[in-house]
Amino acid sequence: MDRALHNTSLESLEVGATPVVRRFLARLRLEQLFRQYLPPNARRAEELPIPVTLCVLVTNLLLARCPLYALPEWLARRVPEHFGLEPGQVSLLQDDRLGRALDRLYKADRASMLTALVVRAVRAFRVELGQMHNDTTTVTFSGAYRNQRPAAEQDRPPRITFGYNKDHRPDLKQLVYSITVSADGAVPVHCKTYDGNKTDDQVHVETWSFLRELVGHADFLYVAACKLCTRDNMSHIADRQGRFLTVLPGSRAEDGWFRGYLQEHELDWQEVRREPNPRRHDDPDIVYDGVESPQRSQEGYRVLWYRSSQKRAEDRAQRQARMARARAWLEGLQAPGRRPFRTYGKAYRAGQAVLEREQTCRWLRVRVEAEVQEEYRQTRPGRPGPDTEYRRIEVRTYRVYFDEDGAAVAADALCDGLFPLVTNDEGLSLKEALAKYKYQPFVEKRHEQLKSVFGVAPVWLKSPRRVASLLWLYFVVELVQALVEREVRQQMRARGLRQLKLYPEGRGSAAPTAGLVFRVLEGHRRHRLFRASGESLRTFYDELPKAAEQMLELLSVDGAAYGLP
Repeated sequence: MDRALHNTSLESLEVGATPVVRRFLARLRLEQLFRQYLPPNARRAEELPIPVTLCVLVTNLLLARCPLYALPEWLARRVPEHFGLEPGQVSLLQDDRLGRALDRLYKADRASMLTALVVRAVRAFRVELGQMHNDTTTVTFSGAYRNQRPAAEQDRPPRITFGYNKDHRPDLKQLVYSITVSADGAVPVHCKTYDGNKTDDQVHVETWSFLRELVGHADFLYVAACKLCTRDNMSHIADRQGRFLTVLPGSRAEDGWFRGYLQEHELDWQEVRREPNPRRHDDPDIVYDGVESPQRSQEGYRVLWYRSSQKRAEDRAQRQARMARARAWLEGLQAPGRRPFRTYGKAYRAGQAVLEREQTCRWLRVRVEAEVQEEYRQTRPGRPGPDTEYRRIEVRTYRVYFDEDGAAVAADALCDGLFPLVTNDEGLSLKEALAKYKYQPFVEKRHEQLKSVFGVAPVWLKSPRRVASLLWLYFVVELVQALVEREVRQQMRARGLRQLKLYPEGRGSAAPTAGLVFRVLEGHRRHRLFRASGESLRTFYDELPKAAEQMLELLSVDGAAYGLP
């Protein structure tokens, strides 16, 4: 036996979650879409097709998120057949080739390709499009990006420039990234990248028009944050028989009118939702009451007001905290040892500045009182001695006090916990409208995952074209991630499974994420024993955990890639 093994070699390559990703890419026909839409390369024969290269990059972004220069090393440790590669093609995937693939993707009709991809996803996975949610975020850059094409040009990549940065980095440049998801598993159905100084209210007309073309009609509910609430945006949707649901901004006149109306009228609030506190299980349930405003918006749309018990407590605590901070600031200004205020004006302006800083002018009023103190001073200059004469003088100083306006506090307390929604859907009840808007955090979660889980950071790319292409691929990544999660959870419900033991120590997960699905499969290897001549003697695999086998069954992934019968 030892002599037989003397001239042999062992190859060990990781299988991991690559077959799972490849199955979902196949169901989306991503490689075929690339072949259909990417322009041909007339200059050179391709040693490695660009569609295959882009699919490899998508897989890497899902599983490892390596920098482009580290991708060949990552591939060298994995089974190449699961990427559609021959063993000798792995070394071809250098960062220059990946960059050229991104350039080719930019030249393609990415808008039409996005439509075809989403249509395929909707049909293959039966995604419901009756309700869709939109939100925007910013992708931050630290480079100069000076030599960008003029903003007046039509066919140009989005401009990386300064704008309202949602990462709280106003010193850095950015792009605006808009995404729309379905209410059926938060599956992304649209994305677009805009100039960094594009405001959120300018993206909704284009987004809604795309969704109408995708669905084939306007009979779906479009949900977005308060930037949708402009006359132009709402009228564009309503005039085309569309339906929308959004937040009424506090700057609108309708907000102030209702809060004033509430001070003088008793309203018929109805309980529309009750749910346990997700963070403190021993606390009382969170209760939502609702009422429709007797006055519609200026454009004639319904305004629905809600009162949250949790938000009411938060608003009250925030008001008390602001007033406490204001009083603490004032005490610091007048602490012993600090120079006192010598004039009424200086004292009043100092107190008012504290109130403005803490935004408590509505609840606190400045009161200034004069204080007279006696001091003794020498009648003549010089060093004091036994015969020095003194005279008594009165020194007037001013002290600032804050008086709480009880009427204003009581009036605002009556409005604690309020938030308004506006819609043109006459058929939505108070309960239904709130339930539909409560799905909005799921699209915000997609942004959070884009920045934290996937670590979107195209700052390694100097070309705005390649940046635009990479962000398009990140949409594909988010789409696959959402479809994996949706498929697993649907199969769990269909089979009556409450949990899957995917966490360490066998702990269960009631709603598995794509990260947990991939992690339970990562590290699984395929081993092959070869003769010196290259003849394969034997192929064997690492043993799969029970949870991994269960996951493959739920996702209908062929177990042959993992050595299963």
